[in-house]
Amino acid sequence: MRIAALIFGLGLFLATCVWFFYLVPLGCGMNTTGCKERFTVWSGLGLTHFWAPLLTALSAMAYGSGRS
Repeated sequence: MRIAALIFGLGLFLATCVWFFYLVPLGCGMNTTGCKERFTVWSGLGLTHFWAPLLTALSAMAYGSGRS
C-alpha cells in the first residue's frame, strides 16, 4: 500500500505542475478575447489549482516513503 501511495503522490505531483504551469496559461492564451489574467501560486486560483493538489501529493509521498 505504501508503494501505491508513493506512485500516486509522484504522479499527482507531476500532474499538478503540468496543469498549473502549462495547461492553465495555455488555456488563457487560447482565449480569443485576450486574457490578461496572471496566474501566481499566491492567488486564490493558485490555492485551488496548485497548493491543494501539491500538498496532497507531498503527503502521499511522505506516507509512501515512511518506514513501518
